[in-house]
Amino acid sequence: MFNFTREEKQALLFLIILSLSGLAANGLKRLNSPLKMLVCFNPQLGKVELNTANKDLLMAIPGIKEKLAQRIIEYRRKKPFDSIEELKKIKGFAGYRYEKIKEHLFVR
Repeated sequence: MFNFTREEKQALLFLIILSLSGLAANGLKRLNSPLKMLVCFNPQLGKVELNTANKDLLMAIPGIKEKLAQRIIEYRRKKPFDSIEELKKIKGFAGYRYEKIKEHLFVR
């Protein structure tokens, strides 16, 4: 059907292997994502404890980027959170963002 030269066969094989390697790497990346850490952190509740979560775990929550995660950490260094509503005191946690995020958090 196809009459490839030896060099063309080698190039085709190389491209196939490269594509499969990329797919495997992407699968491993997803397997070890912070979102998986989120589920493993508290499997009973599926939520993150606000006073103990590290930066990566906070950033796994939809709506929390690096700056907001850092602000949470800085806030709790001064005083641990007594309730999730204290997030409203942190710059960047306006009504919509707070409402979206609060369901992913809890405080002990």
